[in-house]
Amino acid sequence: MKTKNLGIFLILLILTGCASIPKEIVTLSQTLGNDLKVLHNSHMSTVQIYFGKIKYDINSFIDEKYAPFIIHYALKSELANYKQGKTSLYGTIEVAGQKEGQKEANDALTVMMDFQEAARKQIESKREELLSPILKQEAEIKEAVNRSYENVQYANSSITAYLQSIRKVKEAQQQALSMVGLGSADTLVTKSLVKLSEQVEKAVKTGKEIDIQSDDAYKQLEKVANQIKEITNKK
Repeated sequence: MKTKNLGIFLILLILTGCASIPKEIVTLSQTLGNDLKVLHNSHMSTVQIYFGKIKYDINSFIDEKYAPFIIHYALKSELANYKQGKTSLYGTIEVAGQKEGQKEANDALTVMMDFQEAARKQIESKREELLSPILKQEAEIKEAVNRSYENVQYANSSITAYLQSIRKVKEAQQQALSMVGLGSADTLVTKSLVKLSEQVEKAVKTGKEIDIQSDDAYKQLEKVANQIKEITNKK
């Protein structure tokens, strides 16, 4: 792929020699090399910023809506068991309060810890379910950006001796970046990633408007979670 890109670059360079170009000779290697470092860091920062925003939105949905709902739902179930005379968190705590014994206190503590751990596992499972595709995409995009810049650096080190008559340094830089495929990395960051962030933000905003004490809260929360998964799993 690198040889192919370099070949295309040299062919286009020869063709440009036939056009009417000022006699100005531009040594692009050092300028392009320095600019590439700045552009590379900028691209990686952009990726981190957008993915950071997406992860923040998902975490806020989990922490502000899904987690309170799970705790509310579990406590409601425990209360129903208590009212029916079944073993429950409420019943165990009540017994501990009435008898004030060490065994009863330990039982109450164990039940509360088990309740907390069960709720935490369910909450974190949903968090991982929603974040997993985002983390995967972030790693893939970072790898793609790094690979693109490596290709440019390779090409730049090979074409320095051939690069001479270009109208402007910036025009030559853009031409070089485009020919080795860096343009696609820029498009990926500035279009697809921005759209992904906006779609996740919109879904999370909808989720935050859900009344977690309503009868269909679980159905609505799962709908939002599925929307997020559908958005983040798009290729």
